[in-house]
Amino acid sequence: MTIRNPAPPLDQDELLAVFKTFGIEMTLDRSACSPELMTMQLAHGLIGAVENHAIRAEHAAREKGAGPEVIGEATGQAFNGAACRGVADDLFLLSWRAQRLTQAVGQVNEHNSPDKLMKAVQLTAGALMGLLQAAHTMRDMQRDERATKDAARCVRAADKALQEARKTGGLEVLAQLLEMTD
Repeated sequence: MTIRNPAPPLDQDELLAVFKTFGIEMTLDRSACSPELMTMQLAHGLIGAVENHAIRAEHAAREKGAGPEVIGEATGQAFNGAACRGVADDLFLLSWRAQRLTQAVGQVNEHNSPDKLMKAVQLTAGALMGLLQAAHTMRDMQRDERATKDAARCVRAADKALQEARKTGGLEVLAQLLEMTD
């Protein structure tokens, strides 16, 4: 992703002020880790706060009649907010989000007994990440041979993950459960 004139990340106190804007009061144990690691952790936490705000704003807009098309258009504002300047930047952001989604699903699975459905979700998220990484690489006209081979490896890994997701049986279990609730 190309960000022109990137500003340094907000420091911990600046991030805490942003959290406060969203109604979240936090205190930090500044001795727990390095300032850089804590800043990164707070920045990732801020993503959750902003997403929660977006969910609430979307819900309010739905109550006032906003439909899927309007909400879909609003979703694209994430690219503007991330200073994306074209499709390669958009794909990089989506790939980054898919990688974080895969990690988050893995954490949910780690902390809760993962079932077949959640294993299928994790594998599918991983496949999406790989496909987006490959799509991003293929948009780079300056890529070298190694990057092209990496993209091919991502596509193969994505295909393998999707095949594995189908094998878990989690998707079929979900479909059967949904049919029983009618």
